[in-house]
Amino acid sequence: MLVAINTKKERSKRMMRFKVEKLFGRFNYDLQLNKEGLTILTGPNGFGKSTILKCIDALSRGLMGISFYFSLDFEEIEIMLDDCGIIIQKEKEVLSINGIKFNKEKFERIIERLDRRPYIRRVDKDTWIDRRNGNFISINEYLKEIYSDDEEITYELSEKLPRELVSEMKKINAAIGKIYFIREQRLINEKYNPRTEQKIVNVINELPDKFQALVLKISNDYSRVANKLDSTYPNRLFSNEEKISEEEYRQKMSEMNEKFEKLNKYDLSNMQKSEGVIFKEEHAKALKIYFDDFNEKYKVYEDLINKLDMYTDIINSRLKFKNVKISRSEGITIVDSENEKKIIPLSKLSSGEKQEVVLFYDLIFESGNNELLLIDEPEISLHIAWQKMFMDDLLRIVKYKGINVIVATHSPQIINNHWERQIDLGEIYGKQFN
Repeated sequence: MLVAINTKKERSKRMMRFKVEKLFGRFNYDLQLNKEGLTILTGPNGFGKSTILKCIDALSRGLMGISFYFSLDFEEIEIMLDDCGIIIQKEKEVLSINGIKFNKEKFERIIERLDRRPYIRRVDKDTWIDRRNGNFISINEYLKEIYSDDEEITYELSEKLPRELVSEMKKINAAIGKIYFIREQRLINEKYNPRTEQKIVNVINELPDKFQALVLKISNDYSRVANKLDSTYPNRLFSNEEKISEEEYRQKMSEMNEKFEKLNKYDLSNMQKSEGVIFKEEHAKALKIYFDDFNEKYKVYEDLINKLDMYTDIINSRLKFKNVKISRSEGITIVDSENEKKIIPLSKLSSGEKQEVVLFYDLIFESGNNELLLIDEPEISLHIAWQKMFMDDLLRIVKYKGINVIVATHSPQIINNHWERQIDLGEIYGKQFN
């Protein structure tokens, strides 16, 4: 039921337009989003900046996003991608998604079944705890559990949700693609504690493990590539007829040593640097294969190294008297700029420093390529000078990863010199009365 628009060639989808009528019973917005990767939403508190991001995020979660729209006060939302359109309408207690209607009462009966499970305890309106394992369960996670497998939901569909609605929401989810939402609350997470049934976890304290996991994954990828190349090396050596010249040898050695410096900088590899090797004509064929193999192995690390360069460059431009350091053994550490042996615990960083360390980790390492990225209030706890730096650094990431971004902000300093990318909700609302 998605409305298709003919395109001349295949390309990644972009969100072109977001339109909402009677948001909170008051606001009508028709937003043409920037085609060049970045749109900035501004406006007074209460005008719906963050809610618009949540509307888009809920839509990307397919069936599991329905609960958000039932709780939202609006009449119609229309989203146009570059090759299809999506329309959600609400009238009293009934949602219509691309013409398929669903009643709130029926939706609530589905949720009531969760309350009847003996091992489940409700924490608040939309959250439960599974006492068997301590996991929090949201409405969305519960729906995902019920409708995760097409082969197992025939009965559930007939009793709970219309088959065509499940099918349509999956089509919408596929059409809109992946979305990564960085919310305004970035420094804490809730995790289960058996005694209190709640625990606040500082996200920044989890970063060393996350960086170690990144390095471990890339090391495993390298091992697979290296083992494949090494196992075929003898056959390739004996069958190879290509050679390199002495001039090519010197050039490739120089390039290889630069790459070794990158690997050593982040403690990524055990590959040994070749030193004191003298070119000999009889080794020209073997050297050709050696350098080709090294380049194939290095490609495994290249994307991560580019991201680490970007991350350390951005974070170090903020930090005073200290630097960020990435290594296999420690993940991420902060060291004194004059004495690298002096470690500064991540927990001792200022609030603004923590925000930047966590925010740019999410931007660079957690968001995927060619995704739509939503960022809510990036200015939180940041000095004005850092706010002014944010958009230029964000655009650097946008260009590298090929992502589209919508930012909601109160801060003119965040916008800095990018006013052509701004949409002011307050200005739109004001014009409706002129």
